[in-house]
Amino acid sequence: MFRPHYLAVAGLTLAVGPVAFMGPAYAQGSPLQSAPHVTLVQDGPVVAQPTASTAPASPGRRGGLPYAQVAIVDIPRILQEAAVMQSIQQQLDAQKDQFQREVAAQQETLRLAEQDLARMRQTVAAEEFDRKRTEFESQVSAMGRALQERTRRLDVAFNQARNSAINTLDQVIAEVAKETGATLVISRQFIVYQSGNAGDITLEVLERMNARLPTIAVNLPPP
Repeated sequence: MFRPHYLAVAGLTLAVGPVAFMGPAYAQGSPLQSAPHVTLVQDGPVVAQPTASTAPASPGRRGGLPYAQVAIVDIPRILQEAAVMQSIQQQLDAQKDQFQREVAAQQETLRLAEQDLARMRQTVAAEEFDRKRTEFESQVSAMGRALQERTRRLDVAFNQARNSAINTLDQVIAEVAKETGATLVISRQFIVYQSGNAGDITLEVLERMNARLPTIAVNLPPP
């Protein structure tokens, strides 16, 4: 997990916010892990019934509404196991590692500058020391802004790649649903009870997702 960095220099504290990263998406409710998509494919009004079997409309039902042909998909599993999501995670980890190295180097630079400033207190005039201290504080503030901007760009890059993958996943789910005759697709985590694995299209969706979009580039936007 990419934890925030805190840097205290000359009485100033910088907090470098967490870079969003991917876990078991949809299931944890993080700001970057939005609510699950539920793909609905239907020809008319339906009443959902937790079964994949075909059932004729009941003449005695109010309005004569037909039963929905329900399919189940395990979206959290797909987002964890899909090749494209693992590719995004690997690229993000590489970006995080580079980011952390840069942060460590800049922290060391400021630490040495702070030591020099402390030594100057005894050797330079008060006016000169105040000027040097102001320059140092400006460096600290500039570093904080740069780190925040880099964090923002990482967030944007991750969101763009992940949203593109999720859009493809939506398309694949809709295609598999139509091919199997399903008129309603429900994500597994919303099901309280299901008998057996009837109507489960998870493996078919996962295989087709891997074939269609095995990887995607995570590109940082320009500053």
